[in-house]
Amino acid sequence: MVNIIEVKNKLGNGATVPYVVWCDDGNTYVVKFPGNPEGKKTLINEFIASNLCKYLNLPIMDYALINVKKENYKKEMEEDIIPISGTAFGTIYNADLLTILNAGMIAKTRNNNDAIKILIFDLLIGNYDRNKGNLMINSVSKELIMIDHSHIFGIGTLWDKYQLPRLTEEKFDISTLNKFNYINITDSLIKDKDFYCELNKFVQKVKNIKKEDIEKIMEKIPSDWKVSNTEKKLLIEYIMIRFSRINEILELLNLKGGDNSEF
Repeated sequence: MVNIIEVKNKLGNGATVPYVVWCDDGNTYVVKFPGNPEGKKTLINEFIASNLCKYLNLPIMDYALINVKKENYKKEMEEDIIPISGTAFGTIYNADLLTILNAGMIAKTRNNNDAIKILIFDLLIGNYDRNKGNLMINSVSKELIMIDHSHIFGIGTLWDKYQLPRLTEEKFDISTLNKFNYINITDSLIKDKDFYCELNKFVQKVKNIKKEDIEKIMEKIPSDWKVSNTEKKLLIEYIMIRFSRINEILELLNLKGGDNSEF
């Protein structure tokens, strides 16, 4: 947990109204506050997705839980955010990130094989909001970076103990993905030996996730985000069952068959 030293400025026009914030660990973060218009479930979604990305070695920015006090809020922030104390979610701010415009930009990145993993992850976790603004390239390191996971589990922030069982069993549907980034990712793929080698390792990592791994993530969710034990149990089931169904996604994407693509 880190503390806020200074709130600098609003970042863009996102629904969650993120702000650039300087904290006492010396880092500058893009922060989503507990009183944002979309509610605390955006923070829960971000936290769970970021931890899963870390487990799967997917390219995300470092993140932190941020302690927020009422005195941290500027007057102008209160037009968009309810100024409540609690826990916020922040990702490291990086001014070197550029929006991806075409498949060629992805193909030229140092970690271009991560693109298919990102696409598969979005289907696994029900992220249909991978729009033009949240798949980026670091212009310095030339690396592909994924940001913003505030709307996952198929219905963003509307999930609850009634919806999660239904969402867990839903069919994977490529048409639900953002068309712009889906086309750019699929057009960027170079299906050589290295591609299938990396993909195979990723698939095995997905299949090998343990219930205990996900339970540890749930245990670290801040208490002020008010996730019930029932909801945590259903979220664990969602992740475990969806991850176990990854072969369905491989078939949808025509990634099975051939000497290097057998899983």
